[in-house]
Amino acid sequence: MYPEIVLGFLILSSYSIVYALAFLVSSSIFWLELKRRREKFQIFLLFSLALLLSGLAGARIYFLLLEGKLGDLLEAPIRTLSSPGTIYHGGFIFSLFIAFLLTKLTKRNFWTMADSLTPGLALAISIGRIGCFLNGCCLGRPTSLSWGVKFPGFEALSNLRLHPTQLYESLVMFLVFVFLWRIRKRNRPAGFLFSVYLLLWGSERFFLEFLRETKASPLLFLSTAQIASLIIFLFAIAILILKKGRTHSRGL
Repeated sequence: MYPEIVLGFLILSSYSIVYALAFLVSSSIFWLELKRRREKFQIFLLFSLALLLSGLAGARIYFLLLEGKLGDLLEAPIRTLSSPGTIYHGGFIFSLFIAFLLTKLTKRNFWTMADSLTPGLALAISIGRIGCFLNGCCLGRPTSLSWGVKFPGFEALSNLRLHPTQLYESLVMFLVFVFLWRIRKRNRPAGFLFSVYLLLWGSERFFLEFLRETKASPLLFLSTAQIASLIIFLFAIAILILKKGRTHSRGL
């Protein structure tokens, strides 16, 4: 665990550095996809900055909501939003809503823009989870497996080996990125690639939660992240059914 990187007199957060790298890499891929679709660079800048800010805000607000600290946002909004503690599902949902509004304002097709974002989203998660591993957050459950990892920064867990769930997700999402990158040019309805991403990401996160120390939900044995992942999975199925129905209608 390396939460800080020391460069002379500079002490940098490894979590922040990795997440900045994830944004730069994913936004570069986003631009390549928009360029392939002959989109303007100004549109890339608008969407990239809007999605970055809305993603950070949504992830933080969702964390505060689940922790019962949403009132802190009203008392000190700037300090509360800039404090640590985020949940990716919240950032994804809020940035998706902002992306929908932007497509309406700029008269772009939402599904086409979502498809352009998709490969970069998968790679961003893959890179970002390395930051979680270095920071010692999003911890897994104890394991006796030989590749279990100790996190000495946590006294109660210092003698236990934990599932490196951050690295599990990093690897799986990198494979998802490779798969999406290979099929991105296939002749499919707009939104197909985005739906496949949601299916794979939702499934991966749902099952990974069984190996993580996570926040329980009121619904049976499922965690809050599993509930969100299940909703995302069902949303993707609905999109695919809708797209398939429209494709068949056009063929008649």
